Amino acid sequence: MTQQFSADAHTLRFDAPAQEFTQALPLGNGRLGAMCYGGIRGGKIQLNEATAWSGSPGSEAANGPALLDGPEVIDRARQALAAGDHATAEAELATVTRGHTQSYLPFADVLLGLDFREPDELDDEPEDYRRSLDLRRAVHEHGYTVAGRTITERAYVSAVHQVLVVDIQVAGKPLPKATVSLASQLRVEATETQPGSLNLHLRLPTNVAPNYANPPTGVQYDQPGRDSMRGAVVLRWEHDGTDLGTAAGTDDDGTLAAAGVSRLRLVVSTGTTFDGLGLPLNLDENAAMARATTLAEAASALSTEELFSAHVAAHGELYNRAELDLGEPHGDQAQPLNQRLLQSPGDPALAALLFNYGRYLLISSSRPGTLPGNLQGIWNESMQPPWSSNYTININTQMNYWAAEGANLAECHEPLFDLLEALAVAGRATARTVYGLDGWVAHHNTDAWAFTSPVAGDTSWSFWPMGGAWLATHLWEHVRHGGGSDFAAQRAWPVIKGASEFALGWLIPQPDGTLGTTPSTSPENHFRTAEGVIAAASHSSTADLAIIGRLFRAALELAPAGEPLVAHIRNALGRLPAIPVAHDGTVQEWAEPFEQPEPTHRHVSHLYFAYPGETELSAELGAAVSKTLDARGDDSTGWSLAWKLALRARLKDTGAVDRLLPLMFRTAGEQHGPHAGGLYPNMFAAHPPFQIDGNFGFVAGVLECLVQSHAGRIDLLPAVPTLWPVGTARGLVVRPGLELDLQWSSESGKQALVSARLRARTPETAGEVKLTWDGRTAAVHVNETTWTELGPEDFS
Repeated sequence: MTQQFSADAHTLRFDAPAQEFTQALPLGNGRLGAMCYGGIRGGKIQLNEATAWSGSPGSEAANGPALLDGPEVIDRARQALAAGDHATAEAELATVTRGHTQSYLPFADVLLGLDFREPDELDDEPEDYRRSLDLRRAVHEHGYTVAGRTITERAYVSAVHQVLVVDIQVAGKPLPKATVSLASQLRVEATETQPGSLNLHLRLPTNVAPNYANPPTGVQYDQPGRDSMRGAVVLRWEHDGTDLGTAAGTDDDGTLAAAGVSRLRLVVSTGTTFDGLGLPLNLDENAAMARATTLAEAASALSTEELFSAHVAAHGELYNRAELDLGEPHGDQAQPLNQRLLQSPGDPALAALLFNYGRYLLISSSRPGTLPGNLQGIWNESMQPPWSSNYTININTQMNYWAAEGANLAECHEPLFDLLEALAVAGRATARTVYGLDGWVAHHNTDAWAFTSPVAGDTSWSFWPMGGAWLATHLWEHVRHGGGSDFAAQRAWPVIKGASEFALGWLIPQPDGTLGTTPSTSPENHFRTAEGVIAAASHSSTADLAIIGRLFRAALELAPAGEPLVAHIRNALGRLPAIPVAHDGTVQEWAEPFEQPEPTHRHVSHLYFAYPGETELSAELGAAVSKTLDARGDDSTGWSLAWKLALRARLKDTGAVDRLLPLMFRTAGEQHGPHAGGLYPNMFAAHPPFQIDGNFGFVAGVLECLVQSHAGRIDLLPAVPTLWPVGTARGLVVRPGLELDLQWSSESGKQALVSARLRARTPETAGEVKLTWDGRTAAVHVNETTWTELGPEDFS
């Protein structure tokens, strides 16, 4: 029997258990992740641990021979490019690569068994099944009725106590039997079973290559001279039945069993020997178990209510800061989410749900003190996940955090800053060894060990020394959204200074007196030369120069008084060429007007200057951005759709926003072509396969539709699509650090402002601000103690 549901913007609801990973529902506290399948008669909860990576800090050096002549290689590549020999240049660049990054791994599974049958009973079919994820409370619940019993299971991952908690209630007759066990795809070194507890000792691989590696080395353990982590899972259970573990002789097979159960609570913790970014492994093999045990024992000592109330309060403190409501759902509100996505993808209520879901996923995968979210956040089921589930820093990691500040989740940005500081240390050796330059550099991939070398592979993605420069501007965005002068001086400036030092050395004079980059690639794209050669390396990609220019502007804003580097940065910034517009009116991707062999390529890196950059778009440049997007086409991967959504919003092109939104809400797997995004049943974004950047990029794109503050003013409702005739947005954050609430409605087919109010987040961000709406302006004073309220009548 199907359960009837009412839809809202904060709950994902289903009427059947998950059968696969992209139907399961995610929980997380930044470190510990769980995918809940909502099984009948028990089932699986898959665990992830954010620090569970293959390899060790020594993996980067072990994945290739020592590089002895990096600067000479770069010089030879430059000479080859000067002669028009792209193939030789790319062959030279291949010699400075160093293998691959390490992989983010699945950790363990909690396997629960609920037996409803007495010896003489038939196996009844369950009824009234329901499954939901409550975004406000970060709680997964599912339940059903079977054999005269109603089963309700509640699961959550506490950020306060750092554990997974599963509560099961049985209404009616007690269960004849309940069991729980642990399993892992990692190497299980030992399983310990005692009354009321299970311990799993794990060993992680020394090396996991991506599944496209050549030669394919797969998952490797016990390589001589190479270290890897240890892991541990600790499970404690409490119930009101009779413990069968010892009596039934099951204390050696890794299973806990009980009879006559009406109430059951599991507390699960994890630990590894990871000590922190940039730090060596903890060599104490017992450290992981000690960490997990401490967490499990502390949480188990608390009551169910104490655990749950602390969890809900901590999650709500972040989640409840902001909200998007786009009106009542369209269509049949009783449908479960997967059916709503199929039948009403244009429903504004689904867009609000996806926006709120993106905020939920960021809170769940990136909290202070954890590692940043990777390609899959913290949720991965595969030992060789797509693209190693690493940090791909030529767009994907950055997109994960585009919305952190604007969605009022600045704390969730902090793990990225921690990674940046580790890269800024490790990347100094790479800058010196590969390029012979000062400062620090990172390329297109990194991992938990702060990998900074170019990785082996096609030049179009392997050789790209702009990853660190792009990432560094996230520190600037935190400052621009009210991060404070202390953060600017103590954390932002040192990292940005080092990235700027490298960029100053990397720029070289061009024949026309400007500065440029050689060799230069544009992420993952190729060009065709006049001779018909397909290549990736040339001179001065537009992305290179736009990223460096933005880095330099950040440096000039943050540099302390008297900093000697400022004069060099200002001089170099003045010598960067203007954004090139090709003869066909599109933005030119390289300094030379090459032909595009793949006109609809998913990356739009040469439009970086427009978004996330803040270059003032003249009529000509704005038209060039629009024409470039037209040429690339609307359809693409999930993250590319999100980037195009943000770019179209920056252009205030509501018609294009209206076209893009339905593509975001397609059912993944039903699209045409290998690079067409959409949503899986659990609303995970599809590259395909699953990549979480599309979820986070959607939030950033929506924010850009609602408000823009990059140009020294606050533009209200610049690109709200006609698909959203009414709406309320609460708790948004705009530059220079103001909180904003908005409400709009539709008048004559156009969205009109109903009200807006602003408040400074700190005394530092209070002051006069200029706002625009519908071609009209208002100037107001904003302070941190009271709201400043405006209506349409306040704009002249």
